[in-house]
Amino acid sequence: MWKKSIKFALPLVIVLAFLIALIPGCKATTTTPATSVAPSTTVPPVTATEIVIGASRDLTGPTAGFQEYGYPPIYKMWAKEINDAGGLSVGGKKLPIRIIEYDDAADNARVAANIEKLCTQDHVNFLFGPTGTTPLFAAAPVASKYHTLILCGEGGATTLESSMPSLPYVFAPLNYSDHFQIPVFTDIMVAAGAKTAFICYLENLHGTEYNLIAQQDFTNAGINVVGVAGFPITIQDMEPIVKAAQDSGADICCVFAYPDNNILWMNTALALNYSPKALIIGPGCNFEFFNLTYGAKLEDVFGEGAWNRKSSTAANAFADKYLAALGGSKGLGNMDWWGAIDYYASLQFFQQAVEKAGTLDNDVIKAVMETSHFQTVLGDTYWDCGPAGTGGGLLPQAVYAGQIGQWQNGIFEVVDPGAKRTANPVYPKPPWPTP
Repeated sequence: MWKKSIKFALPLVIVLAFLIALIPGCKATTTTPATSVAPSTTVPPVTATEIVIGASRDLTGPTAGFQEYGYPPIYKMWAKEINDAGGLSVGGKKLPIRIIEYDDAADNARVAANIEKLCTQDHVNFLFGPTGTTPLFAAAPVASKYHTLILCGEGGATTLESSMPSLPYVFAPLNYSDHFQIPVFTDIMVAAGAKTAFICYLENLHGTEYNLIAQQDFTNAGINVVGVAGFPITIQDMEPIVKAAQDSGADICCVFAYPDNNILWMNTALALNYSPKALIIGPGCNFEFFNLTYGAKLEDVFGEGAWNRKSSTAANAFADKYLAALGGSKGLGNMDWWGAIDYYASLQFFQQAVEKAGTLDNDVIKAVMETSHFQTVLGDTYWDCGPAGTGGGLLPQAVYAGQIGQWQNGIFEVVDPGAKRTANPVYPKPPWPTP
């Protein structure tokens, strides 16, 4: 994982350096990583009466919707399960979990300030990750500065990987761009015989990374990128973007944006009757609300991330449990066929790591996480870390249930090459159904 290097435009690098420099108490270069501490066989008695986990989340800003269908429903379900069972067992003592959430309204300075407050004033034991990719840059250095494990959810950044050796307390389970979605999608498209691509992307860190990785991987695989169109998160008229893609005549159209933008793009494409041979849509397409909204019109559209009830017996049981936590049929639209299973598996892993460590000491728990395998809803689960004590963790490709999904007959099928595939990919996509 640590050997990848992606060259980004100078302005993006400057922005990221400036962002890190804004974090209270931090410089552009982060603090020296703590030395990994092996779990001790004689740990001090646990004196805590509860486990407090803090989070800076977008409760009121442009990505507030993720509070209903992203990471929070998972970590709240997990905490309730533990509390209903009497607490998490730490050194023979069961401790209930209490969650503190602060609103950052998707403002990165507030993200950093909130994490600082959670660590220095609330004295939380651990942290949950913020809402999305860009805020992760603001949160990660502060968490590592205070030697506090941050268990991430939404958000995964290719450009963060080069900093991971100095962020040993960051554990991020979500797959993303070159970890390992676009490479897998490229393989699928090459096998299908696609020759050209057009990329539409949101002009933030998420969209920029997917755009650059797709351009690189497509070009290396012999797929010609015939056009690229960026747009701001505040876009109201998607017609020029969709028309540019339509006029290109490309085999593949990629839409790397957030749910609201992707819905606007889809509505516009339908209105213009633009139906490319292959269409991949980013965050939003993986949620059941996309399927409920578009139905047959979504047939054979690709999306990022993938799992479904057919992935395993454990995945099927998890789907039932998660749906119940979302409110049963009332919450069906919030079912997440990308990140939900990864978030939950990471928390199951963390629970077992704490129990094995027998302490709330972050360094001891971190050492367990770096070296252990545990059974979770994903099966054998472990982390790809840097050298001991010098890097946080990402899930290896072998752990994930899937990288690329495709809606087929109302199911978000895993279409990755290999044993985890639940259906063969369809190419070319048929035209939109007649209204």
